[in-house]
Amino acid sequence: MSRDELQALLGAHVPADAKEEADRAAMLHFLELLPSPFSAAQHAAHFTASALVVDPSRERTCLVLHRKLGLWLQPGGHVEATDRSIALGALREAQEETGLDARLAADLPVHLDVHEIPERPDMPAHLHLDVRFLTIADGEPTLSEESTDVRWWPLADAVDAGDDSLARLIRAAV
Repeated sequence: MSRDELQALLGAHVPADAKEEADRAAMLHFLELLPSPFSAAQHAAHFTASALVVDPSRERTCLVLHRKLGLWLQPGGHVEATDRSIALGALREAQEETGLDARLAADLPVHLDVHEIPERPDMPAHLHLDVRFLTIADGEPTLSEESTDVRWWPLADAVDAGDDSLARLIRAAV
């Protein structure tokens, strides 16, 4: 995905609240500053893609217990050079981390979020500029090497399962 395509995608997104508007503005600012916006080598911040995976009835979401962060989260991660778009990067991450045959509900993001990733021995603290999409899947998830658990949650329970960022995503997407 080109810088111009990402700028157009972010510019067209209608934020749900003041926090998301501030995050959208920060993303547009970082997009201008970062030489390689998708590269994890950008230690201050970089763009990531994630997906809220819901079942066809939109009553459940599939969350992963993140191995490094110890939190229940939507699947997501770094955008790879082979991803033709940030939406397809989110879809790939959803499929890899849940083992489900997910499909995008739309090519447009449902939510934007800027959040800090804490310092680890191999990486300084940095910001993830997360562009979030809605995907639909059914079936039984399978565990990936990036998580310690993966399972379906009723949406009402999932709002309280993770952090505030996950709760805002669920409220914006469904």
